[in-house]
Amino acid sequence: MFKTAFLILLIVNATWKTILEWLNILHTSKMKPEDLKTLRDKVSEEELGRAKSYLKERSILRIVSELVELALVLYLVTIGLPRLEKFFAQYRFQAYLFFGTVALILYLVRLPFRAYSIFVIESKYGFNTTTTKTFLKDQILTVLLYVVFGLILVPLLMWLLSYPVWWWQLSILAFGFITFFWFIQPVLIAPLFHKFTKFEDEKLAQKLKELFEKANTKVPNIYRVDASRRTKKQNAYVTGIGKSRRLVLYDTILGYPEDEILSIVAHELGHHVKKHVLKDIFLFSAFATIVFYLTNLVYAHILKTNLFSIEKPHTAFLYALLFVSSLTYFLMPIVNFLSRKMEYEADAYSAKLAGVAPLVRALKRLVKENLSNPNPLPLYKVWYYTHPAPEERIEKLLTKGR
Repeated sequence: MFKTAFLILLIVNATWKTILEWLNILHTSKMKPEDLKTLRDKVSEEELGRAKSYLKERSILRIVSELVELALVLYLVTIGLPRLEKFFAQYRFQAYLFFGTVALILYLVRLPFRAYSIFVIESKYGFNTTTTKTFLKDQILTVLLYVVFGLILVPLLMWLLSYPVWWWQLSILAFGFITFFWFIQPVLIAPLFHKFTKFEDEKLAQKLKELFEKANTKVPNIYRVDASRRTKKQNAYVTGIGKSRRLVLYDTILGYPEDEILSIVAHELGHHVKKHVLKDIFLFSAFATIVFYLTNLVYAHILKTNLFSIEKPHTAFLYALLFVSSLTYFLMPIVNFLSRKMEYEADAYSAKLAGVAPLVRALKRLVKENLSNPNPLPLYKVWYYTHPAPEERIEKLLTKGR
């Protein structure tokens, strides 16, 4: 009974993702410039057509990727994982070999889709600046990071799995790891992929510092990142916690008018002032606690009933985590609702600190230049959007600014 429910859940999960993608394509394909409330003056019919075409190609790629991955996961769950367990049972460090092989298989299956997205779709629409050399370097670094973190986390996991009840210990470990990751990511991990340089525009740097003073907050360092080596898209963000906190500006955004840059930075400062990073950490920890509690229950059931003919704790853990992750996917609307709420708060803070008009202009420019979907299918937005839809976001700023 449970085995059948497991397989049905995997299929339903992938089917629902596919349906949402396709409905969003259909919804957006009917959109006309006159349907836009706040972006009508910025997005022409030709530009909207490009945005719709860009969305369609990316969505179809996600659908194909999802279906291929579903086929792989169904094979692994029914045949592959039990065979891998038996094969590695004769070796030492079998948990490392088991998890490493599964991770490698998933990575290799996803790699062609990642490459196609960058070198075909992103190139077609003028965004990609990544060279083959840079892409390969990024992939090698990513794999090495997986190996390093695996060497640290797998023995801790196996130690915890030696106890009948381990969900609360694993939840504490997850909280510690994500907090540690937020601290080291800006200073150790991000520089492996990007070059960060001290901000050299003294005039803009001074205005940014004045903005920090106005916000009554401190950001130890301001950096410019060489995002243009990979993309023409624009962004800025505040990252890190404690002494690792920093403001990072894509070099692609530095051509924006000064007041728009300041409004974007003010939005990022809003996340800092409103303590959204800490809220994100606690939200993740609460979500992880729910996941690990349910995983512990399913894990015990799988080992007790010898489902899928498996015997090892690491195999049972992977089955249980896969089942629970597929189940908690349906909680994503709640998580993303809270994320969008934080984005509205950061927008409101930016409007208060740097004015409504510059932020509205910056958002319109970002939507136009990044070919963003101005107004997605409401259900798709509820399910996937961590940020409010551009139309809603700008409309709310204009309404409050009146």
